[in-house]
Amino acid sequence: MVSRVLTVAQRWLLGLMMGCYVLAGAFPGPGERLRGLTLRLPVGGAVFTLPALLLAVMLVNAGLGARVRDLGTALRRPLRLAMGVVANALLPAVVLPAVALCLRSWPDPREVEALLVGLMLVLAMPIAGGAATWGQQAGGNVPLAVAMVMGSTLLSPLTVPLGLRLTGFLVGPGGMGGLDDTARLDKLAGAGVGKFALASVVLPALVGIVLRTLLGERRIAPLMPSVKAVNLVNILLLCYINAAGALGRAVAHPDPDLFVLALGVSGVVCCLSFLLGRWMSVWTRCESPDSISLTFATGMNNSSAAAVLAAVWFSHRPEVLLPVLSYSLLQKVTAGALGGRLSSDGGVVDRSAREAGPVPAGTREGR
Repeated sequence: MVSRVLTVAQRWLLGLMMGCYVLAGAFPGPGERLRGLTLRLPVGGAVFTLPALLLAVMLVNAGLGARVRDLGTALRRPLRLAMGVVANALLPAVVLPAVALCLRSWPDPREVEALLVGLMLVLAMPIAGGAATWGQQAGGNVPLAVAMVMGSTLLSPLTVPLGLRLTGFLVGPGGMGGLDDTARLDKLAGAGVGKFALASVVLPALVGIVLRTLLGERRIAPLMPSVKAVNLVNILLLCYINAAGALGRAVAHPDPDLFVLALGVSGVVCCLSFLLGRWMSVWTRCESPDSISLTFATGMNNSSAAAVLAAVWFSHRPEVLLPVLSYSLLQKVTAGALGGRLSSDGGVVDRSAREAGPVPAGTREGR
C-alpha cells in the first residue's frame, strides 16, 4: 500500500510541487516561521536552519542510493566522468554572460541583478541526483550518471566558489555589467559557500555512502521504501518553505513583469543547459548511453541547495528566489520531455544500465 502511494506521488511530483508553490503564495506565514527555526549543535556551536537540515537529510538519502560498485564501474571511463563534472562546474560562466548581454536593455537593473544572482546560484550548484533517474528512463549509462552526481557533489566546495567568482567577474561591473554590486557574492564565494557545500552537501552524502557500505545491500534494501517516503516529504516541505518568502511577497506586492521575466529567462537558460550538454556529447562522439547521461548531468543542478543558499544570503531580496524556483520546476519538465524524445529516437539501455537496476530513493528528485 505504501509503495503504491509513493509510486503515485512520484508520478505526480510536479503537480505536488506546484501545489506547494500555490500554498506558499496563499499562506506564506507558516513557511517563513519554519524557515526561521534553527538548531545549534552541542559540539562546535554550529547553527543549522531547518531548510539546511532538510537538505542534509535529502543528501544522506542520495548517498544511500549510490552503489560503490557503480562508482567503480564509471571510473573505468574517467574522460566521460571528468567531462560531466567540468561541464557542470563551468556552465554558469558560459551561459550567464550571454543572458546578461540580452538583458542590458531591461528598464529595471535591480530585477536583472536578482535574476542573474538567482540563476548564478542554481547553475553553480553540483549536479542534481535527478539526472541519474531521468537519464536511466531515457536509456542512459546509470553508473556513469551516479558517478557524475557524486563526483560533482564531492568537488562542490571547490567548484561552487570558483563558479561564483568567475561568473561574478564576467557579469559584474568589469564585464557585461549585469551586476552593479558583487561585494556580497565575493564574500559568499570567499568563505560562506565553501563551508555550506561541505557541511550541507558533501558530508551528508558521504554519511549516506558509508551507511550503505556498512549495512550492505541485503540490509539496506528493506529500508529503501522508508527512505523514499522520508525523501518525498522532505522534497515537498523544502519546496514550500523555500517558496514561502518569494511567492508570499509576490502575491502581496505583485510584479507581473518580473514574474514573467523570471519564468521566461529560467526556461531559456534551462533549455540552453541541456542543449550544451547534448552538443558536447555529439561533438565528442559519445556512445548513446554515455551521451544521454552527459546531457542530463549538464542540464540538471541541485536547485534545492541553491534555494537554501539564496534564502540565507539574500533574505533581504526574496526576488532572487524566483529564478531558482522557476528553474527547479522547468528542469524537471525539460528532462521529462527530452527523456521521452531520446527514448523514442533509439536510446537503448546498455548492459551497465541494466545491471544497475532502478535508481534508489534519494536520487529521484533534482533536489
